[in-house]
Amino acid sequence: MRRLEIRYQDLDPYGHVNNAVYLQFFESLRFAYWRALAGVVGATEFEAGGIIPGGRYVIAETTVRYRSELLFGDELHGAASIRSVGNSSFVMDYELRKGVSFEGGAPVADGSAVHVFYDMRSRRSRPRPDWFLPAVAELEGRPEEGFLLD
Repeated sequence: MRRLEIRYQDLDPYGHVNNAVYLQFFESLRFAYWRALAGVVGATEFEAGGIIPGGRYVIAETTVRYRSELLFGDELHGAASIRSVGNSSFVMDYELRKGVSFEGGAPVADGSAVHVFYDMRSRRSRPRPDWFLPAVAELEGRPEEGFLLD
């Protein structure tokens, strides 16, 4: 969980946070999650984009569900978690809430993204790194089996 900043430039002509900005909020949460994951695996060096070496991925699909308006001056908090892990992909869920804290906040938006592990040289998907599932399970405090796709 982390606090997110709403900037004046994030607003549309109606004074609401522009719909495209929600994906930027999700991206901030994703990077924070990967930083926490780096702490679990002891990574201190990163590839471009803040990715743990061997963990490069591409985003294959993203969804956003808007729940209520978000205005300049609202306090915004967000959280990310991994729902499931496949042989070469994972699904990350996002939740945004406004209020003085995430726990007591009102839902603003939620969404998800499908990430596919990717080899830049071959330009193809690749198997997930061996360290990924155990690290996610440790970070989330859930057994590895609880993440696996059927």
